[in-house]
Amino acid sequence: MRNLSRLVVLAALIARGALGLSSSSHREHPQQHKAQQQFQYDTHSSSPCSTTGTHLSRRSCLTAALGGFLTGTVALTLGDEQNRAVFAVDDDSNPIDDIYRSQLLNLIDSNKATEGDILTAIEKLVPYDPSKKAAATLEDELDGEWKLLWSAKAEAFSPLLKLPPPLKPISYQYLGKTAAGEVGSGRIAQGLTGGVLCMSQLWLSSGSKVAPDDPSILEIFPPFRLELGGRYQSGTSKKLLVEAGSDAEFRKLNARTAEAQAAPKNRYQQLYLERNGKGSLRISTIADGDPAIVGAIFVHEKL
Repeated sequence: MRNLSRLVVLAALIARGALGLSSSSHREHPQQHKAQQQFQYDTHSSSPCSTTGTHLSRRSCLTAALGGFLTGTVALTLGDEQNRAVFAVDDDSNPIDDIYRSQLLNLIDSNKATEGDILTAIEKLVPYDPSKKAAATLEDELDGEWKLLWSAKAEAFSPLLKLPPPLKPISYQYLGKTAAGEVGSGRIAQGLTGGVLCMSQLWLSSGSKVAPDDPSILEIFPPFRLELGGRYQSGTSKKLLVEAGSDAEFRKLNARTAEAQAAPKNRYQQLYLERNGKGSLRISTIADGDPAIVGAIFVHEKL
């Protein structure tokens, strides 16, 4: 009973993140990626997250990056055309998106890059989205277990995810049939395991469907459930810890403000989705909803 009580307390802390279960803005667990081409990151990029010129706060940098994703500004377009020309001269055997992909993974792997550096790399890669801005409709490509490689805006989520290794849990996301087998059809789930949770896994799940107005967005809706169980496909039964039947109720449980409780449903946008099966990358963001988590960005890898 004492161990169960401790896990329930940990679960209450975890539940403070309404979606994404993100950790701090650096790589979750080191994993080596072979870069197709090594090159040094240009800190004089025309990106709004450039480290030169006017200093931008972490939150301002995040907002600027999202602006680049969602509006396609002229500055981004011009900067991208310049980068195309530079890389075409250096090595025209590598597609530009492969180069940007390698750059992003190198920065994440380095554990030394700033949040601004990684956001700039994400901003360069997102325009080459293989899903053509329709990722939410691609059930087969979304289906699977996804490991979180990097995330931003961690301050909106559980303090457990800010713990240093080896105490910090590993974060996973489950979509499609993979999620259905664990938490029911028409739902998506986040999982935390390892670290202070040891062999147990916390499961936070919610309903989801493709937004009628945007094929890149999944709308998130109740009921929200927080359960304690085992690892994916372990067969361990799950114990229900918390269930909320509305966004307002769930946000109230997470000590959100009255304004946040009245905010619309969370809209989870897939900015970039590779269609290569195992090893594919996916970049996503909370585009609307609970103001405490809007703007959070995640980089996942398919297992």
